[in-house]
Amino acid sequence: MRIAVVAPVWFPVPPTGYGGIELVVSLLADGLVDAGHDVTLFAAGGSHTTARLEAVVDAPLRERMTADEMTEVSPHLHLRMLSDIYSRSDEFDIIHAHTDVWTLPFAEQSTTPTVITMHGRLDIPLAQEPLSLYPGAALVSISDHQRLALDGFDVNWLATIPNGLDLRAYHDQQDGRGDYLAFVGRLCPEKRPDIAVEIAARTGWPLRVAAKVDPCDEDYFHEQIAPLFEAHDVEFLGELGEDDKPAFYAGAAATLFPSDWPEPFGLVMIESLAAGTPVIALRRGSVPEVLVHEQNGYICDDTEAMIEAVARLDDIDPAACRRRADDFNVGTMCTRYQRAYETVQRTRSSTAPGLSLRLA
Repeated sequence: MRIAVVAPVWFPVPPTGYGGIELVVSLLADGLVDAGHDVTLFAAGGSHTTARLEAVVDAPLRERMTADEMTEVSPHLHLRMLSDIYSRSDEFDIIHAHTDVWTLPFAEQSTTPTVITMHGRLDIPLAQEPLSLYPGAALVSISDHQRLALDGFDVNWLATIPNGLDLRAYHDQQDGRGDYLAFVGRLCPEKRPDIAVEIAARTGWPLRVAAKVDPCDEDYFHEQIAPLFEAHDVEFLGELGEDDKPAFYAGAAATLFPSDWPEPFGLVMIESLAAGTPVIALRRGSVPEVLVHEQNGYICDDTEAMIEAVARLDDIDPAACRRRADDFNVGTMCTRYQRAYETVQRTRSSTAPGLSLRLA
């Protein structure tokens, strides 16, 4: 099968640090090549892949633009990329786009079927209004909860396909209760690093933070979070690369995931579990689809419950954490996407463009 995989161009594929979408796209593209498909990856310059790489911009936007410049220029660059790709759509059997709603008008006009994976939150007009205009678009959600924001809208869900990771590096880590609590990801209001600081302070555990500060979150970090870190002796490591993550997770007694928004998936949880480290999370978004309460972590309704869960970490078996992480491996993800492609192809051959396609 000739497959075009389309990535956003904010970060390279794979990312050198933060970049969940780009990491998943990298693993998917390489996995599809391993499965024997002819894959072309459209991504930012500086990307690396076993697929055929088409660099649509010289360098990732986050490396050369301010937050304001990103807001102004990024939509145009992505739309131009999609325009160029769809002008040659007859070169592909499937176009798999990870560029969200920007893809919709191009996909509707193309005779080559498109699968669009929705990676972001869908409870906002920026997503809901465009999606409601394209009821025939074949959409993939990364969690069932992600879909709830579109209940009542005429949209076509092809499948839910959870993100998958290459967990081999995590398997090399030895089990053993660590001596700190971990917070990983991005320092922004919706991820609630302030809750992580409160939990560590009230339980007496050291907190180590490996996280990115986006340009748009710099004021929040400097005005609200940096003073908290200093007041409570939080060790802020900055952003970790993929090679450093397994040991960091494995050295923690637990990973705190106080994300307080409708989290579409949350790769942090899988990474932690793969290292044998339980996760203590707020009951938001996809969390109940990833964690099994009291087996590989604790799903909590508020900060007080998260604090109480810290005292129960010895009840969690690291092997149970690893087993749960194995449910989200890259091989399973690739197989599910291949099935989705085949369904779209099979149905498109007997269905006019724009009509609904659903995976059985």
